[in-house]
Formats: sequence, structure tokens, C-alpha cells
Amino acid sequence: MTEPIPNATQVVRFAIEFLTPYVAGDTDEKRAQAGEYIAQRLSGPDALDPVHVIRGQLYLNELLLLALAKAHGAQPEGYRAWAGEWLRKGSPQLPE
Repeated sequence: MTEPIPNATQVVRFAIEFLTPYVAGDTDEKRAQAGEYIAQRLSGPDALDPVHVIRGQLYLNELLLLALAKAHGAQPEGYRAWAGEWLRKGSPQLPE
């Protein structure tokens, strides 16, 4: 039997499930443990479909970026433009 495709709320919960322990990790060891947990959830007999996990990460990132745009004073009609500009500016500044 084919599993149902999760809706947006469900896939965002996958994203939160993975992001929460990673962000809470205040040491390299704890972040590594979070990574191991994520790897376990993506493998094995009850593994989450990585496509759904990626969808969840994208949805969650979109929500966070739009909230950041709002917090920085962008007007609702300009949230997406502000977010796109923020991404363009930030990308070259990432370490190699």
C-alpha cells in the first residue's frame, strides 16, 4: 500500500523535528548527535522520504525568511523581494 503524501503542515513538522536538536546543540558533539539522529530518521524500515523532508525544510525556511523580512520593516507586498535580496547578499559571505 502506498503511503499518503504528507501535507505542508506535516512536512514542516519533519523540518522542525530535525532543526530543533541541531539548533539546541551547543557543542560539536551535540550537533553530531543531532546529525546521527537525522541520519537514522532518513534510513531504515521506517525512514522518512527525503523529498518530504526537503519540502519541509523549504517551507520552514520560507516562513522564517518572511518573518525576518517583517521584523526588518519590510511591507507585506515586499516580503519576498526582501527575502530574495537577503539570500543574494548572504550567499557570497558564506565560508568556503
